[in-house]
Amino acid sequence: DSKKVKGDLFKLLASENRFAAVMRRDPKHAQQLDDRLKTSVGEKNQLLQVLGAEDLQGQYHKLVEGLTDAKESGSSVTILYGSETGNAEEQAKNLLQDIRARGMKGTVSALDDFEVEELPNQKVVVVVISTCGLGEYPQNSKRTWMALQSPDLPMTWLSGVKFAVFGLGDSTYAQFCVAAAGFDVRLGELGGQRLLQRGVGDDRDEDRYFTGWEAWLPELWTALGAPSVPLVREIPTPSYKVTASPGKADSPPVPDDDIVPPGA
Repeated sequence: DSKKVKGDLFKLLASENRFAAVMRRDPKHAQQLDDRLKTSVGEKNQLLQVLGAEDLQGQYHKLVEGLTDAKESGSSVTILYGSETGNAEEQAKNLLQDIRARGMKGTVSALDDFEVEELPNQKVVVVVISTCGLGEYPQNSKRTWMALQSPDLPMTWLSGVKFAVFGLGDSTYAQFCVAAAGFDVRLGELGGQRLLQRGVGDDRDEDRYFTGWEAWLPELWTALGAPSVPLVREIPTPSYKVTASPGKADSPPVPDDDIVPPGA
């Protein structure tokens, strides 16, 4: 199985009693056996070298794919929302669409649907959360919020994570956007790196919370290093070409079933 055939097989086998006996009885036949063995060993060795090269190439491709996945994972944005009436959820999902339109990768989920233990493994986390009533946290964020209060979490737990927070609320309430403030402060206490100042959307603004959102969003793109405007979307090539021609009274119309896309 060596990569290179070493030594003289005939001399090696001469020390083997069975082959030595054949050499003594019929030297010509022994030479023929030796030649056949050399051919067989050479072919096997060549095959092993080819397989080894293919395996090396395969391992190389796996390494490149792994590095590519790691690079893509590194630029991925994790969007987490806490929403009671659906406003924060809608903004979070719209943000994901904008992120993808700018050529970046991202995911979105409710805070309580995300495994808290995975937070330190994220590169960029964006929290979009509303405040309910008199300072209540949304139902789909309470479990995560309580988990982050654990005294067992070290102050360096999120040292490798960059984060940003946007809050939705109503400024007529004393606890305006308190949920967003809570997450913003706590993620920083756990070692997270704040990308930009916390954004707030006030339901009392002229355009409701969209006013604050539209002001905060360009700052987020700058902090992420993303384009400030979506990429140009080219109009796809039409599948059909329509031409007008005069009809004939004696020619029946073309059945709908005969109108199919090219290549269908």
